[in-house]
Amino acid sequence: MKIILLLFMCIAICTTSFSQATLKGKLIDSIAKMPLSLATVTVFKASDTAIITYRLSNPEGDFKIPGLPFDVKCRVVVSYSGYIGYRKEFTVRSDQPVLDLGTVYMSPASVAMQEVVVYAERPPVIIKKDTVEFNASAFKTLPNALVEDLLKKLPGVQVDKDGNIMVNGKPVNRILVDGKTFFGDDPKMASRNLPSQVIDKVQVTDDKEEMLRNGDDNANNVGKVINLTLKKGIKKSMFGKAYAGGGGGPQGGRYEMGAIANIFRDTLQVSVMGYSNNLNRPGFSVTDMRQTMGISRSIETMGGNSNNNNNTSNFGSSFSINDINFGGESRNGGITKSDGVGININHSPSNKQSIYGQYFYGRVHTDVENENRTEIYKEDTVISNFSKQYYSEIGNSHVFGAGANLKPDSTINFNIGLNYVISGTKSEKNDARSGVNNFLGDLNNGIVNSIGDLKTNMYSHNIMFTKLSKSKKGRRLNITQYMGWSERDRDDYTNARISYQQPVGKDTVYRQLRNEWVPTWTANVAGNYSEPLIKNFFFRLGARYDYEKMDDKVGTFANNTSSPIKDLSRRFSRESNKYSVSGGIEYRYKDFTFRPGIRYQSQRFDNNIYSLNQSISQEQHNVLPQFDFVYKKLSLSYNRDVVLPYYSNLIPVLNNSNPYMTRLGNPNLQPALQDRVRITLNTYSPKSTLGVWSWFEASQSKNVIVDSIALDQSGIQTIYPVNANGYKRVATNFGLYQNKRNSKNFMIPWNFGTWTEYVRNYFYYNGVRSLQNRLNCNFWSGIGFNWDDKLELNQEYSFSYRFVKNSNAGFEDIKTYSQTIGTEVIVRYIKHVIFDTRLRLITNNMFDDPTLKKIYLWNAAVNFTFFKDERAVLRISANDILNRGKNVYMSPNQNTAFFSKGDVLAQYFLATFTYNLRPAGAKKTAAGGKWSLF
Repeated sequence: MKIILLLFMCIAICTTSFSQATLKGKLIDSIAKMPLSLATVTVFKASDTAIITYRLSNPEGDFKIPGLPFDVKCRVVVSYSGYIGYRKEFTVRSDQPVLDLGTVYMSPASVAMQEVVVYAERPPVIIKKDTVEFNASAFKTLPNALVEDLLKKLPGVQVDKDGNIMVNGKPVNRILVDGKTFFGDDPKMASRNLPSQVIDKVQVTDDKEEMLRNGDDNANNVGKVINLTLKKGIKKSMFGKAYAGGGGGPQGGRYEMGAIANIFRDTLQVSVMGYSNNLNRPGFSVTDMRQTMGISRSIETMGGNSNNNNNTSNFGSSFSINDINFGGESRNGGITKSDGVGININHSPSNKQSIYGQYFYGRVHTDVENENRTEIYKEDTVISNFSKQYYSEIGNSHVFGAGANLKPDSTINFNIGLNYVISGTKSEKNDARSGVNNFLGDLNNGIVNSIGDLKTNMYSHNIMFTKLSKSKKGRRLNITQYMGWSERDRDDYTNARISYQQPVGKDTVYRQLRNEWVPTWTANVAGNYSEPLIKNFFFRLGARYDYEKMDDKVGTFANNTSSPIKDLSRRFSRESNKYSVSGGIEYRYKDFTFRPGIRYQSQRFDNNIYSLNQSISQEQHNVLPQFDFVYKKLSLSYNRDVVLPYYSNLIPVLNNSNPYMTRLGNPNLQPALQDRVRITLNTYSPKSTLGVWSWFEASQSKNVIVDSIALDQSGIQTIYPVNANGYKRVATNFGLYQNKRNSKNFMIPWNFGTWTEYVRNYFYYNGVRSLQNRLNCNFWSGIGFNWDDKLELNQEYSFSYRFVKNSNAGFEDIKTYSQTIGTEVIVRYIKHVIFDTRLRLITNNMFDDPTLKKIYLWNAAVNFTFFKDERAVLRISANDILNRGKNVYMSPNQNTAFFSKGDVLAQYFLATFTYNLRPAGAKKTAAGGKWSLF
């Protein structure tokens, strides 16, 4: 901690010890005499047009640009959409550190000006109505950097350690490449595969498709979409990369290899990828990308989302497309080998037509060895169940996708997407179990071996149609349709030998085959219509229909017999129909929107339990209020909903696949009534680069489904779902972040935030109702220092706290915490040599073992770049240098606390060579480049 505090002091001293010149002024519309807000004011060196810095004007039109050099000839360029650009050369003398340009009058661009081309230095940021456009060449990245690294440089953009992207506190739903999909809807596929050098512009806008599906125009409720426009030469070129590496450690040999190639030919885009590794990584994960460019350029500092107690040595990330796992580290730890190939094709014969096709294949082989302990509390009695598992799983997945976007004219938009998935998973588990009572001693011990075989087929499609009115602005019709089919066939063969010492001694041996077959059809169609009424008033109408038909058949057979065990077998079918119609009046005035509404909902579920010759019908008809209030970036919403029980909770058949914890359904469960209030505020100041995101949510429910737990003297729990009132939940999330630039060579990114949740709920324990209160708190913070990309220092701190208290005096209070302190250093001072290292200390109070209370994680690497444009990189890395990595996890709930310790990918050393194929059209340009104003 002393070292970190000293480092912070050095950063503060360095960033305050530079004299700076300042340029200021005021921007006014020359005709309307109104101030111009969010105009881009950029300062270049006059000699080579290199960008020094930039700012955006405030709502009053004022701008102030600090951090400029003295006695250097500079050029200021002011750009604003729809206005003629303003350019002026200037020099700030050291005896007059502030230069005031006074009032700058900006002239609107005439329509006739479209034939005149005026060239000027290209600004870094342009605001175009609801779109923010970044000039990629204005943000410096390394020769081997990817789109993810470019995004980290952009103001208001955050990328966490798992590659999830946020813009001004909102999640990025999709990344498009020249307006087209790239390997599905996963943004990481584009951000972690495309090199930044091929990108011309980064355009950020609201997700209008999500807005249409929601049926309103509240941009506060939707995520973001990023569109990457490629440089002109790229569209007739090929680019990509290939890498291979090997090494080893105490656990054996380690390797990685992979390649991706992108071929762009005007209207055709083809991308092909393949990978294989045994490093607990999916192909092209964040760690793969770091080794390609040789660094971990975290502008928003590390660990910003540390809100769990799952600590591993690699902190690897998993990768999935359409919910199919393509490898990576699992929560259970272990060693994973991942292989995969994929192809993505986009074709756009015109700006009115675009089609795409995709195929992925992935194979994942995971071996896990872990030790689990479950503690069950009953007054002063503690029952501890121990489990030591050896687990192996092999999964294969094929994913096919296709789609089209058609725009016959400016008022019609038609989208369709189809997916088909074939997957299979085989698993084997050897589980040594035992139970101990702190008063009675040994309760049971035994071996449970199981073999699983899961086959899954899934089909789905999404269709969206939008029609705008040519004659009346604001009139809109939107229709969406979804259909999905899935078939899941699972065999689980269990061979168990268990000896019980309490309450009476007995030995149990059983061989059991449990087959579950679940075909399911789901479909829905929804529409919303908007009609402008008188001034500032709109009428909104929405309707939706949902249909589901599923069959769940479970057969349990003993000792290879053909007759099922009656108490452990079932056939359950369910058919549901749900209708809803909503309507309301929307009032808009300037930045204020108020939308009260009402929703009529009718739903009927017909459930058939064949083994009991019993049919259960659930029917509900409800009138539900709702409203939305919006003021600028602040939103307040309320809604009431009725939630019917999930089908598996209704089936009154024992599930004893875990012999120490059996579950039974309840066909008499009632639907739950939920009320929820939510407040959100997400805002970002382009001028100060300060961002705030926050939300608050409160809900309460009647007839919520809770557990009724019965514990016998042998330590076996039986769980039965029941209805209960009194459920309450309050949760909030708040964060601040800023990329503060003190001069052209120094940048200090910082962030901090907190997430807190309080839940109050009832459950039943041996027939007695107990009230449980749960509190989860998480806090994270970080600060970094970047000196001209030659030196980066990033510091992090995170703290997680969990408290569980039950009204039953027989239950002990549970209090756990976990905290992480980390530092990262990246040095690029020596040309062609890059050094990076990261050290983390994780402490917790969840385990008695001193080696698990403190976990040290230290990784380091040196990178050498070669050839023209540094297109080749040799990375020599060391993982878990101290060999102290652990995978530990703890989760308290009701009368139970679960502890887990698993094996991890421990210490190893690796040398990896990467070659990047540069496209011919991606040659380096001077910072800023040239651009056409019109």
